[in-house]
Amino acid sequence: IFAKAEVSIWPKSREVSLAERILALPGEKTLDPATSMIPALTISEEKEITRLFPATGKAKEEKKAQGTIRVFNGFSTFSQKLVANTRFLSEEGKLFRSQDAVVVPAGREEGGKLVAGFLDIQVQAAEAGVEYNIEPSNFSLPGLFGNPAYTSIYGKSSAPMAGGLEEEISVVTESDLNTARDALVKELEQDVLESLQTRVVESMVLLPEAVVLEVKEASSPVKPGARLDSFNFSAKVKGFATTFSKTDIENVVKAQVARLIKEGEKLAEDTIRISYESVEMNTSSQSLSFDAAARALLYKEIDPVDLKAHLAGVSREDATALLSKNNALERAEILLFPPWLTSFPKDPNNVHVALVID
Repeated sequence: IFAKAEVSIWPKSREVSLAERILALPGEKTLDPATSMIPALTISEEKEITRLFPATGKAKEEKKAQGTIRVFNGFSTFSQKLVANTRFLSEEGKLFRSQDAVVVPAGREEGGKLVAGFLDIQVQAAEAGVEYNIEPSNFSLPGLFGNPAYTSIYGKSSAPMAGGLEEEISVVTESDLNTARDALVKELEQDVLESLQTRVVESMVLLPEAVVLEVKEASSPVKPGARLDSFNFSAKVKGFATTFSKTDIENVVKAQVARLIKEGEKLAEDTIRISYESVEMNTSSQSLSFDAAARALLYKEIDPVDLKAHLAGVSREDATALLSKNNALERAEILLFPPWLTSFPKDPNNVHVALVID
């Protein structure tokens, strides 16, 4: 029957901790554990975007209808002066005003009749609104009411009045521009950060504090108050990050832990845990300094070959006693195969020792 033994041993261990100030320098070629200076690699990314945003402000747009009235002077053979803002009332009761002071030519006698003189003048509605976009009409002059000339000096339009408007329109506000800026910058910063992170390989370390994002552009061609339904906003963000090698930082930590190892102890490298504190980024040199706070286990060193030689051929009872007296061990477990065996195989090669550190 093939016999074998498996012995799991837990060596005595102790935890050590340290904090080492590290300087990661771009352009540095080699690691220097003595000065805790390590090489660093800088990567950069830039993204830009232009997007259309809605204007949320509201304003009332008002325009007064305008047009031409032919003013007739059939009252006398004398010209008639009309001041600026002379009122003209349409048949629909819509009031218009002349824009300039004018002189309407006098009427003239022809065949015993007075032929009215006339002048085309520009008028503007008294109020804004589409209701002043009236069809051709006859106009009286309210200022002449009660005057003999009231029915002889009058106006006529041959074309509709146009341009009258009164409606609510969209306006770009300062808040709209700020909202657009914040939205684009936030999106670009996230995009740049994710792009930098995807470029960092598994063997490198990128600390959150080692990323610098800079807004290179954030502007719109429109200004607050622009009467638009929507507007374009453009932004550009550039980012750079300083990374360093996991292996380099672990080697620095190992070098520092080595100073704490006592005779008969060994570092359990798999137990090394490193955290990063007090991170400082120099944006001009793109160098990175930080405290590497490390913890690790040191354990009593045991020679498995020697241990197997001592266990070969002994009974389970004697092996248990031998292991319990070993000052380097915290505890041990023995498994013999087949299970009914009461002694270890005589051949040390059939004794397997497994080191457990936790």
